[in-house]
Amino acid sequence: MFSLLLRLKRRIKKRLRVQADTRQLPVLTVRSRVRKVIILLIGSALIALFYPGEDLYNPLDMPRKGDIAQRDIVAPFPITILKSEKELGQEQQTRRLTVPFVLRCDTGMVRNVYAGLESYVALVDSLRNPGSARSRLDSAAKVNLISERFPMMSQTAGAKSLQPEVNLVLLQRRLARIYDDEIYNVGVIQDLGAVPEMGPSMVSVRRGDAENVYERHRVLDVAMANARLLAALNRLAASDSIDVEYYYLIGRHFVQPSLFADVTEYNRRVRGQEAQITAAKEKVEANDIIVRAGRKVGDREEEILSEMARILRTKAAEQGIWSALLPVLARMLLVLLVFSTLYLFLFFFRRDIYRSNPRLVALFLVFVLQLILVYVAEAVPVEQSIYLYPIAVLPIMVTVLFDAEVGMIATVVQALLLGIMHRFDFSLLLMTVSVGTVACLMSRQVQKRSHFYRIMGSVMLTYAALIFLVENLKLSPPVDIGVLALYGMSTGFLSCILVIGVLPFFESMFSITTDITLLELSDLNHPVLKRLALEAPGTYHHSISVGNLSEAAAEAIGANALLARVGCYYHDIGKIEVPEYFIENQLGVHSRHEQLAPSMSSLILAAHVKRGRTIGEEADVPDDVLNFIEEHHGTMVMTYFYNKAKEQAADEGEEVDIDKFRYPGPKPQVRETGIAMLADAVEAASRTLDDPKPARIYALIQRIINDRFQSGELDECPLTLRDLAKIREAFAQILIGAFHRRVDYPRKE
Repeated sequence: MFSLLLRLKRRIKKRLRVQADTRQLPVLTVRSRVRKVIILLIGSALIALFYPGEDLYNPLDMPRKGDIAQRDIVAPFPITILKSEKELGQEQQTRRLTVPFVLRCDTGMVRNVYAGLESYVALVDSLRNPGSARSRLDSAAKVNLISERFPMMSQTAGAKSLQPEVNLVLLQRRLARIYDDEIYNVGVIQDLGAVPEMGPSMVSVRRGDAENVYERHRVLDVAMANARLLAALNRLAASDSIDVEYYYLIGRHFVQPSLFADVTEYNRRVRGQEAQITAAKEKVEANDIIVRAGRKVGDREEEILSEMARILRTKAAEQGIWSALLPVLARMLLVLLVFSTLYLFLFFFRRDIYRSNPRLVALFLVFVLQLILVYVAEAVPVEQSIYLYPIAVLPIMVTVLFDAEVGMIATVVQALLLGIMHRFDFSLLLMTVSVGTVACLMSRQVQKRSHFYRIMGSVMLTYAALIFLVENLKLSPPVDIGVLALYGMSTGFLSCILVIGVLPFFESMFSITTDITLLELSDLNHPVLKRLALEAPGTYHHSISVGNLSEAAAEAIGANALLARVGCYYHDIGKIEVPEYFIENQLGVHSRHEQLAPSMSSLILAAHVKRGRTIGEEADVPDDVLNFIEEHHGTMVMTYFYNKAKEQAADEGEEVDIDKFRYPGPKPQVRETGIAMLADAVEAASRTLDDPKPARIYALIQRIINDRFQSGELDECPLTLRDLAKIREAFAQILIGAFHRRVDYPRKE
């Protein structure tokens, strides 16, 4: 998966034509200039049009929510505020909940309850009456007769009813009273789920032409009615001596539903209520004061002002398309002017960034990221939300990716952009410049991920101090100042966390190598360096020595010493696959090349450049370091094998093409790779000195520098003669120290 992602990244970079700084063309073509203009125009247009969208067409002097009105704002014409879809939906829901759910009461079913109880008492009375013909039946036959008439009746209750001491009249009277007071005073429904649980809290019971409204919880289903019956009997038993179980078995038999849901009628009433809803929320007449001077704009005022701005835009559109487009064009031109300032700065002072279109794209993407974060923070429903803007993200990222100089100008551009986008808000501009300046200054030397904690602390303190000063000038309460300071410090903390997470993407995608990346690559436990130490130990020690020479020389001329050292660590990793063909790894007396033709030997030596690039790409080594692999030999001739080939060809009378014995190049493009070329040759040649005295070391270094200079290998890198003299001195100091003499200690006899 990791290798697949690396290949995908390489393909994207190739499509975008992303190259390291050392491979940028110094000459600007017409096509490159056109692309720069396109990047400027598209970036400015997108930012102007889409950030922030809701304020794009509003008048500049119209205050926003939370602002203090500088003057009375009067409605120039009648304004009608319409309800939003959400508000209409909420009102419909409210109206729906105010309509009681309709239940229809079947009075015939209620009469059947009392009639059933009465018929039961009459039947039992006839069975108990001595003058009745049925009284002569035995007890079992009487119970069977009751069961035939009332199949669901408990036979135990039937047998109990036949006993002469049971007062049937009192039974009927007591159960009828419970039915009246406890159960059928509202009614019983078969399934309580027919009444919507999340619907209205009231129900309307229709009994013929009469209609009564009750609370929903008073409607009973059959189970609840039986429970209510049992509870009433228990209360009655507390004051009267009754058989609760017997009364309950008789009473529950006759309980049956009497209420039925009338959904059609309920829906008709709901539609009637919804029809009364109007779309207008509020009406403001002409010349009414919307906001008085000195008052804070609230939700209501902001809504009215937004509607007024919409009407003004509509009237402007009716006058012609240009009237509607002028505010947009003005905003776009302001944004274009701000970014043009950045372009001019880069053109005159930082040509290395200006000539690189991928670098410009990366810079614009950082601006886009910053504005997106500000826009997201603006959506947080907190007053004074500008203190939640993570404005330190851009200064830190630009300073780490480029340097503090570019970071400072980018901070100023960001401040101007936010000022334009936020109605020329001076507080926001001041905060952006102050926090951004501190962030840039503290991000100048970031060589470890842990250094971000230093930046984090500085940014948090700057937020807190600025908020304290500004809010005290506004006479804000101390408690509010403390809360806002906490907001600002939290924003500073999150800004650094965001930078730590996003920075590797920009480093990798746009081939921007920072000191953080270089220090991570300088770890000798890096997998590539570990493999080099194990499989090609001679090359490994040679690379470490070349790195030390290059670092000293780079410091002497003011070049990037860290890049020079790390680049030399990796410059020969292509020798890993066939280390035995390179002399520093040959442990035996005989060389592998003795059995090979010179042309084959030259191919093997040249292949380590291409293979080194491939190995580095597979390990995700950045391009600035990989360029050392290709440039440290330049287009030098492999003199030993070329001369050997000429000797063999002379015997056969043939010509030898010198280009077949050259390294593929290119020549060094920057000072660091030029230093690496010289250091590589000096370190290798110094091992051939039999008596490494200082004079011989100086002569060796000068000879190699002259050779590379006269052969034109240093023509494409900006090393001067003054630089070469300083490099010679730096090399000499390192080599003299390496070849120092030791005292010959006497041996014990």
